[in-house]
Amino acid sequence: MRGILHPLNLALGEAAAFESLGGQIFEQSAVTQIQRGPRLSVQTAQGSVRCQFVIVACNAYLGDLVPELAAKTMPCGSQVVATEPLGALAEQLIPSNYCVEDCNFLLDYYRLSADRRLIYGGGVTYGARDLAHIEAVIVPNLRQTFPQLSHIQIDYAWTGNFSLTLSRLPQMGRLGSNIYYSQGCSGHGVTYTHLAGRLLAQAIQGHNSQFDAFAKLPHHPFPGGRLLRVPLTALGAWYYALRDQLGI
Repeated sequence: MRGILHPLNLALGEAAAFESLGGQIFEQSAVTQIQRGPRLSVQTAQGSVRCQFVIVACNAYLGDLVPELAAKTMPCGSQVVATEPLGALAEQLIPSNYCVEDCNFLLDYYRLSADRRLIYGGGVTYGARDLAHIEAVIVPNLRQTFPQLSHIQIDYAWTGNFSLTLSRLPQMGRLGSNIYYSQGCSGHGVTYTHLAGRLLAQAIQGHNSQFDAFAKLPHHPFPGGRLLRVPLTALGAWYYALRDQLGI
């Protein structure tokens, strides 16, 4: 069984479903502080919200909002390009129309779009730096995978961030009795976050068994702290990337 989905359309559809059930979504309202206590207060630049529970699920966009959580994950960037429409050539690339990712430590992933473009991604940047030339990172790998695309034009290029943990396992738990968190999807957020949402809802209602199975996993901070975690992780990634190239 296989499936390919459009993550943005999935998020928009779920947001619409949430609002249809009475939920409210406030965009462009970055949280600047969480005042802790028996009754929580969430501060934004425009105002505040008082609440009984808070779920922190900011992933790669947590910043310094909750320092003890920020120390246990690292934001990373992944770059993606889309070629011009390939027409009949597309059928030669992935005849079965699967969504593919390779088995390298620093993996690449690719699939065909509905209008027969090749969408190709990879190129992890530790620390989620904004790259000036995304194509320079991705296109060499694309052309190594598909030499027949050596003269194909790249129409679109973009980047997005994901949150990495030291163990590559997601992190879920509590801060005190009324702040819950979920983070560190490590590139598997589409599947993990749907499970996490259900378990967080159950835990807030007092049904903790499945939530606790995740919460008991060790949540280690990155070695080197905020200053050295990026170069140390990049050094380790370089070693494994070299092993990929040498086939060992």
